Amino acid sequence: MRQLALRLGAAGFHTLRFDYHGTGDSSGDMTDADLPGWESDIEAALAELMDMTGAQRVGLVGLRLGAALAARVCARRRRQVDSLVLWDPVVDGAVFVDELLALDVATSGGPAPRPRPEGRPGLQLLGFPVTPAMFEQMKGVDLLGSVPNLPARTLVITSTHGASAALRERLAQRSEPAASCEELDLEPAWLEQHDSGAGAVPVGLLDRIAAWCSA
Repeated sequence: MRQLALRLGAAGFHTLRFDYHGTGDSSGDMTDADLPGWESDIEAALAELMDMTGAQRVGLVGLRLGAALAARVCARRRRQVDSLVLWDPVVDGAVFVDELLALDVATSGGPAPRPRPEGRPGLQLLGFPVTPAMFEQMKGVDLLGSVPNLPARTLVITSTHGASAALRERLAQRSEPAASCEELDLEPAWLEQHDSGAGAVPVGLLDRIAAWCSA
């Protein structure tokens, strides 16, 4: 996301990149986080960017779960958000949670996600504490249900072949002009590379998003 923000800034966009409550450099703890709160974080970021720049309308770019949350925010902020980029979006929360559980097993070598060491309810999932409420909220994510309220100017861009098939079909059924759906044959940026400890930088995908935003 940092590399994308740099590209958009170089193209002349006012860009604000932020961490959700309880993650990254933001305050709070993951045990206090929930998806409605993270959606409020997006709305706070929108308000801050518009206040700092005087912009009347803005665009959102979301990756994975962040894409699904950005789509929800668009439903409430259609007057402020006129463009949306969904990058490798989570379409079905139940499938997403299953993928996380499988990845946790693969990376930890254990048979199942580990109980929280603090003794409080929840799981340690990929090294992060996940409360029962957050777990259920993630399972309940349904991006297809947000499609009717997405901006007419929407880009769905994926690095996993076929991942956006259901979303593409639902977008094509809208009365508004069809959104752009593109697939690039790249390693997903959100999967950690074992030799570097970080995801691959998808230069071509980042350039495509920046070009689409500038068009």
